[in-house]
Amino acid sequence: MNPTTRVVVDPEALAHNTAVVRERASRGARLMAVVKSNAYGHGLVGAARVFLEAGATWLGVSSVGEGVALREAAIDAPILCFMPAASGECEALVEARITATVACSEHVTWLHEASEALGKSVNAHVFVDTGLARLPSDERAIDIIDAASGVGLKVTGLYTHYGPPGSGAMADGLDLFRSGVSTRMFVKLAEDLRTAADRRDLIVHCAASRLVLEEPKTHLEMVRVGTLLYGQYPTHVKTHDLDLRNTFELRSRIVHIGTVGVGGKIGYGGEFNTRRETRLATVPIGYAHGLEMMPRSLAERPQVAVRGFLARTSAAWGRAKHLPMVCIRGQEAPIIGRIAMDHCSVDVTDLPEVELNDDVVLPARRTAVSPDVPRVYQSLGE
Repeated sequence: MNPTTRVVVDPEALAHNTAVVRERASRGARLMAVVKSNAYGHGLVGAARVFLEAGATWLGVSSVGEGVALREAAIDAPILCFMPAASGECEALVEARITATVACSEHVTWLHEASEALGKSVNAHVFVDTGLARLPSDERAIDIIDAASGVGLKVTGLYTHYGPPGSGAMADGLDLFRSGVSTRMFVKLAEDLRTAADRRDLIVHCAASRLVLEEPKTHLEMVRVGTLLYGQYPTHVKTHDLDLRNTFELRSRIVHIGTVGVGGKIGYGGEFNTRRETRLATVPIGYAHGLEMMPRSLAERPQVAVRGFLARTSAAWGRAKHLPMVCIRGQEAPIIGRIAMDHCSVDVTDLPEVELNDDVVLPARRTAVSPDVPRVYQSLGE
C-alpha cells in the first residue's frame, strides 16, 4: 500500500552529499555519519545504510537505543554514542558493541561493571569540554584515561564539540579576532594527552559540519557530519560552496475539496476569515505528524513571535500573507486556518486544476516529523 502521508527520502541525494563531504574532508580523515534523531528525520536504518555504502566508516548516535536499533538491523560499522550511557544502559551498550562516551570516572566504573558482568570488552572515547558546557567535567582527561586503563577499559578516542559562534569556547574572546584559536588549542591539548598517556593510536576528532566547511586543519583523524549530509547548511555558516542536494520531502494527498462562501471562518478559533468564495482542499496531516512544529527555543525568539502576529493579523482579514505554503503540481498554495491534530486546510482557489488525490508537499522541521510517518526511499523526482 502506498501511504497517503509519508516522508520521501532520496537515497541518491544522500549518497551524493556523502561523496561531496568526503571530498571536502582532509585526506586520511574518517567520516562519521551522524544519524541521531532518526537520522534527522530521514529514517535511522535506511539513512545509515546509504551513508555506509557511500563511504562513511563510523556512525554517530545520541542514545544507546539508537545504537541497538542499528545493530538489530545487522549494521556492523563502528558506532559512537554521544551521550554517556546511564548505569542501567551500560550492559545494552556493551552487548551491542557500541563505543561509549565517558566524561568522568563514574562513567568508567559503570562500563567496567557492565563489561565484567557480560564477560565482554568495551571501547570508549573521552569527551573533553572546551567551553560549550555540554558535558563539563571536574576531572582531567588524563585522569579519566588512567582510570580506564586501571580497570582494563579501552579508550580508543578523544573528542570535543564546538557550537556556533558565541556558544563558548576555550578562547572565546580571541576567536572573535582570529578564527580557529580554540580549535588549535584543543589540537595541542589532544597531542599533550596522547603523549602523557603514551597512546598515539587515539582517534582525535572535533570537526562537525561547520568546521568541515571552514577549518580544514581541524579535520584530524575523523570528522562528524550530520547537517551537510542531509542537504542543509548550518544556519550560522557563511560558506555555501558545496553541491548539496535536497534529500527530504514531507508529502500527503488531498482527500477532499469543497467550497466555503464569503465570510467563512476556517478551522478552530476561526482565525482565517474568507474574503471571497474559497475552494478548500483538506489534507490529512496535522501537528501530531510534526507539521509546522518547531522547538520552544525557536518559537520564543522575537522574530518568530513577530511573524506569528503578522500571520494572525493577515488571516483575520482573509489574506494569506505570512502563512505557511504547500506545493501542489509545482505551484504554491497557503495553509489557512489553524493546523489541527490530524489535518490542515489549503486554499486552492487559484489552482483550479487541482484534484482529489493530488500530492501535496508540506513544510516541516525534519526532526519534528513523527517517526510513525512512513519513510519511503525513492527519487524526489518520482
